[in-house]
Amino acid sequence: MLLLAAVVVAVLAARYTSPLRLVENRLADATVTLLSPPRPPSQRLVVVTITDATLAGLPYRSPLDRALLSEVLTTLQAKGVRVIGLDVLLDRPTEPRKDALLRSTIATLDVPVVLAALGEEDGIDAVRAGYLGTFAPTAAAGLAIAYRDPLDETVREVLVRRRTSAGERLGFAAAVAQAAGAEVPDGRRLRIDYRVGPDLETPAFPTYPAHRLAELSDAQLRGRIALVGADLDFTGRYRTPFAAVLDGEAGYLPGVGIDAHVVSQILEGRSVHVMSVWQGAALSLLGAVAGWLISIAPVALYWRVAGAALFLPVAWVGAFTTYVYSAILLPLVAPTLAFSVAAILSFARQWRAEYQRRRFIHRAFGQFLSPAVVDQLTREPQRLGLGGESREITFLFTDIQGFTALVERTPPDALVRLLNEYLDEACGIVAEHGGTIDKIVGDALHVMFNAPLLQPDHPRRAVQCALALDEWSCAFIERKAGEGLELGITRIGVNTGVTVVGNFGGARRFDYTAHGDAINTTARLESVNARLGTRVLASAATAERCEGIRFRSIATLVLRGKTDGVAVFEPVAASRVEQPLLDDYEAAYRLLAGDDDEAHAAFRELAARYPHDALIAMHLRRLAAGERGATVVVRRK
Repeated sequence: MLLLAAVVVAVLAARYTSPLRLVENRLADATVTLLSPPRPPSQRLVVVTITDATLAGLPYRSPLDRALLSEVLTTLQAKGVRVIGLDVLLDRPTEPRKDALLRSTIATLDVPVVLAALGEEDGIDAVRAGYLGTFAPTAAAGLAIAYRDPLDETVREVLVRRRTSAGERLGFAAAVAQAAGAEVPDGRRLRIDYRVGPDLETPAFPTYPAHRLAELSDAQLRGRIALVGADLDFTGRYRTPFAAVLDGEAGYLPGVGIDAHVVSQILEGRSVHVMSVWQGAALSLLGAVAGWLISIAPVALYWRVAGAALFLPVAWVGAFTTYVYSAILLPLVAPTLAFSVAAILSFARQWRAEYQRRRFIHRAFGQFLSPAVVDQLTREPQRLGLGGESREITFLFTDIQGFTALVERTPPDALVRLLNEYLDEACGIVAEHGGTIDKIVGDALHVMFNAPLLQPDHPRRAVQCALALDEWSCAFIERKAGEGLELGITRIGVNTGVTVVGNFGGARRFDYTAHGDAINTTARLESVNARLGTRVLASAATAERCEGIRFRSIATLVLRGKTDGVAVFEPVAASRVEQPLLDDYEAAYRLLAGDDDEAHAAFRELAARYPHDALIAMHLRRLAAGERGATVVVRRK
């Protein structure tokens, strides 16, 4: 069923999807143009073109002057051509004298002449079809029909023969080749095997403008088949496979040029073999089988993926080689699709078992552990045992100021929507910075960096995450204010320290978390923001390892329940740096930290210059109350 589905999808998509058909056409055209064996210019045909220069001295351009055509035919006979193919549709009367002259010339030429014709089935009326017959009562005529692909207008096939009520009629090129003694191939249509010259710029056939025929030597034309037709600028040119490689007009040929390729092909007995629909389907089945076999090979997954990636280029090279040595044009799109679909479906079947195993672990432990831990457990089930390890971790705690009051004044349904939106966006920012959400406690987040996965730059990650959360929360508050919801600022504390981290619990339930004093310090840093007038605080243990991030010195805090002080800093986002303020503040802070008597005056001056800075105002209040130095004792939460 897998192989059948792959083949059906591939064949139908390649056959009925325009973009894929266009890709197949381009590949086939490029193959024909670049890989056909180069041949020297043909010595059996010449092309005589009626160009814009030929018509320059004539009174009208269309229909082609019959006297000019008569002169061209006479000159070609005089120079000893073998057969003349006139690829000009003589379906309209012009000047009676000139029309009569051309009829007389055609009737009296000793050289076989084949005229281009069309029937009523081809879109011309009975009068025009009848008029065509008046020029060729004694000359052969062939239907000048080339088939343009409706998808890209490229000529790849011509008519060989058509059965009509009056009998069988040959295509124009086939009739010319038959007049030259060649055997016309069987079938109604012929896939054109375009003759490629020594290089893509050299014409495959000697080509001469009609008005220069008299200048040619007899040796240049004697014994050759001469095809005469128009080659005018901007009209009567057709797209050929050469356009897949050549730029501009180089990939387009006049109708007489295409006829020359077909006549040459019939004379030389060349052909291009194109697979039928059923043959293409069989090739697609082989591609599907190959994709399936590679996907189930008893090797590691990366070897199977590498094998699948390598198989397609090798198969394409094989298809190109087949064309070079046997002129069989193999389809590429459908077999490639069949191979890919079969491989993908087969891989999907194998991954289904793996998915079911992962799903079991997620269902069993997802409600107890953070997503990052669950993902690690699916990769390493052996870690399901209880235990822990000592590891340096950076913690980030958040809390919304005034959330309890918000709960009391906000309807429950609005509160739930607000909190869900807040946590969803906040957790997304944490995930972007590689943090592991240890817990969500109401509106608060407890985040770890460097656990369970190792992150050498965990302090820097945590501070960058804190800055991103701070910037986002300010925008979030403004957005919600527009909806009539007054949300407090998000306070953030960041600290780095060594803790014990791992799986804690019992046989029935355990939790991946951390335990240690660094966690308590982080929680106190988050809460002390309210006293200091800041939104984000980081300990010295964190700030010292964040190269490239600017920090503002705050104080040495003696936190509640502690006897030793902790130096804390405020990280400053690069987009919010006010260099004069930072420099002036640090100068005043050095005086404060050094217990200098000038500190009070320095902060009074700063407050006058920066009246809205909460940190300056906090230190000024301390100094005004008689406190000295940069040590702040925090006695309450």
